[in-house]
Amino acid sequence: MKVTHFIRAAAMAGLLFTLAAGCTTTDFVTGQPVQNMYSLAEEVQLGGQFYKELVSGLQKENAPIDQDPARVALVREVTAHITAVAHITNLPYHATFVGDPDFVNAYALPGGNIMVFEGIWNPKEGLVRTVDELAAVIGHEIAHVNCRHSTEAMTRQMLPNLLLAGGMIWATLEDKDDLQLLFGGLMLVHNGLIVTRYSRADELEADRIGMMYMAKAGYNPEAAPRVWERLAGASDSQLAKALSIFSTHPRDKKRAQELRKHLPEAMALYQAAPIKRDGARLLSTLPPSTTPAKPKSDKPEAD
Repeated sequence: MKVTHFIRAAAMAGLLFTLAAGCTTTDFVTGQPVQNMYSLAEEVQLGGQFYKELVSGLQKENAPIDQDPARVALVREVTAHITAVAHITNLPYHATFVGDPDFVNAYALPGGNIMVFEGIWNPKEGLVRTVDELAAVIGHEIAHVNCRHSTEAMTRQMLPNLLLAGGMIWATLEDKDDLQLLFGGLMLVHNGLIVTRYSRADELEADRIGMMYMAKAGYNPEAAPRVWERLAGASDSQLAKALSIFSTHPRDKKRAQELRKHLPEAMALYQAAPIKRDGARLLSTLPPSTTPAKPKSDKPEAD
């Protein structure tokens, strides 16, 4: 009976593997064949669900969403300029500004939702200081959307994890403790090294493509490596270098170095852009924030 269960599980895994192998589509950015189990329409739907859940969670934390007109307008303006020159222009792109000065981040959801947090240009700890630098960050996120990194990663991770999980179940049914440990270890290695390697490659691709997008949109691409060089000066340590192999993001110094390699190509696109944006404008010149202060949580802070 145990062997029968395993055979059935293996057959199902093999079927799923075969189906996935047939889910070949063309990368919108590179033109190369890639594996993706999601259609573009499904990706938009998936991203919409993620967005609703994310906004709901932020609202529960009393995070101010789109409540500062000047900053909302700037984020949406930059997003509109960059999406107009992206590879996929017909996605329902939407930029959301979250007025949380303590959260230094921005990210993209599948299908075109871009989230920018106020902390990204916090005067003390922020990542960007000019409109060009903000365009570098937004361009990076829009590149993730156009490269379809999220659903490609989900496709890559699904089948290996399914096969490894099936192996662990079989080993458990057969009371093979040594094989349980083996399959468990393989799953850790896969998710800790192989999956993150793909993710780091995706990040570097998004850096490069995003810099090309901002340049075509009329923002000076010299700002892109400057962003990561600034971050590298604050965070690059020997420990960070040692642990970077397990990180889903490359080290900041490496990102800056890679961007500088492609800067001549980006500068050529910038020089050819029909409109040059006022990207050197300092974000500190924006009107004072009108975002209401985020109420402090009544929950005790973690140690």
